[in-house]
Amino acid sequence: MVAFNFQQQFVPDIQSGKKTQTIRRRARAKAGDRLQLYTGMRTANCRKIVDPDPVCILTNYIHLQPGGITFGYASLFPSADEFARMDGFRDYADMHAWFTERYGSPYFVGALIRWKLS
Repeated sequence: MVAFNFQQQFVPDIQSGKKTQTIRRRARAKAGDRLQLYTGMRTANCRKIVDPDPVCILTNYIHLQPGGITFGYASLFPSADEFARMDGFRDYADMHAWFTERYGSPYFVGALIRWKLS
């Protein structure tokens, strides 16, 4: 099993099933793995977001940049704005601003991890 921690702002979308993916620097999971989704890890307020644990269905290369998104398998993905909404953001500009602020660069290379709720 692989555990992921999420900021509180994403919890309602994960619980409702609207958000079924995360973007991380490293994949750490592969298709078929069970994922444990938490908020508040390493604090007294740590709690599991969903139960039972979802199953990873996809990992894919992702590059966020000012002009848009590059995916390893581009044909599997919607427009940048639709993709950003799937990840809990208003649009791609909102998503890109969040990643730029969090990681200190307008360029982010990492992995998309997508899951299916049981």
